[in-house]
Amino acid sequence: ASSRRTPHFSTRCHAILSIYLVGSLTAASLLAGCGRQPENTEKTIHLPQDKPLAAFQTNLLQTAFDVAAAIPVDPHIKDRSKAQEAAATLCFELDQPQRALRYIEKIGDWRRGAGYADYAFYCVQHGFTNDVQKYLDIAEQISVTADQDWRRDRIKIKISRTHTLLGQTGQADRFQAGVEASESGKVARVEAMMSTEDTLASQMDGLDALIASGSFDAVKNALYACAGFFDRFYADPARRSQAEEKIKTSWNPLPLFVRIELLMELADLALGHADHSKALELVNDAKAILDGAVWPPEYQIPAAARMAAYRFRSGEQVAARFSAEGLLEVYDQHQSEILNIDKADTLIPVAEAFQVMGDSAAAQAVYKKAVEAGVENPNNRPRAEDLSAICLSMAKHEVNPDAAFWKRIREIQAGLGDPW
Repeated sequence: ASSRRTPHFSTRCHAILSIYLVGSLTAASLLAGCGRQPENTEKTIHLPQDKPLAAFQTNLLQTAFDVAAAIPVDPHIKDRSKAQEAAATLCFELDQPQRALRYIEKIGDWRRGAGYADYAFYCVQHGFTNDVQKYLDIAEQISVTADQDWRRDRIKIKISRTHTLLGQTGQADRFQAGVEASESGKVARVEAMMSTEDTLASQMDGLDALIASGSFDAVKNALYACAGFFDRFYADPARRSQAEEKIKTSWNPLPLFVRIELLMELADLALGHADHSKALELVNDAKAILDGAVWPPEYQIPAAARMAAYRFRSGEQVAARFSAEGLLEVYDQHQSEILNIDKADTLIPVAEAFQVMGDSAAAQAVYKKAVEAGVENPNNRPRAEDLSAICLSMAKHEVNPDAAFWKRIREIQAGLGDPW
């Protein structure tokens, strides 16, 4: 197969991940640190710098980007740019903003504009505002050239959230105005993390309006914003429960896999507040949905693997390990039913679960299995996409490939070429 499907159970997109880095900071506290001058230094640093990272992680990041960049622009610029963007997105998550910026500058389509807007957002989050408007302006210029409305609106919404973080309401509203339904409500995620007792009621009313629209994307975005309120007011059981209840009573327009993703989002947030019992409750809610339907293995295995990882983190370590091991058996039994373009995506979350459980050897064994599954496809574009995604996953989860695995990665990388 030469086409590639987007997995339904994808990892959280950078938009959500970066939002939650805001944590409990208010706009005032963010702005108080903006442009702060270091003391007793001869040269002021105006840009966020890359934090120290293990050498194997930087090698994996660079390999992932280089493999993505090997995909030819013509006719595969969409796939090439998407894979490059994924590498830049992880750089932000790993606090590598300058590496991310270098990657963004090499993206050849509208996603470059989205990347510049992400960079501006990261800068504001970390107290650097000197060049923020410069990158927002570049992002806006690129948005004008986007060949489809949703791509233009994706960039505009990313610009809007940065203005929101800066407290520039007028500018934020200007960029939100008239965007397509698929993008409406995304800025509310940032607003939720900046919410106060005084603004909560009006913000929840705004989400109710989005939910009432019945639009799939608007409802989904509104419920992810509710997850922001769940996090923001976690210490207040009544308000936290209000946000959770809003999600569960409003998700009827959404398919089951999105409901599972929302519950996993809440479980992750609960773990961030060291509330293991609540996280486990949410994992069990998600499992009940998963167990109540019949799923293709390429959907069921990744979802169950992520649940196993959260279950382990929530304290049920034996059950989590048993679940993860069982998923490998499920994969082996059903791999002939899974398209070769989906096999690596099916296995990656299982490898990640083993790494969360502290079993790096098992994790690496599954990553190796994923690499070999990726080369089953005779076309090199999906091979490149799989190899890049595997390298990014290992970089994120701190899995250091052994010498033999590095050799295999390099062999596959060197062999990329026609047919694409």
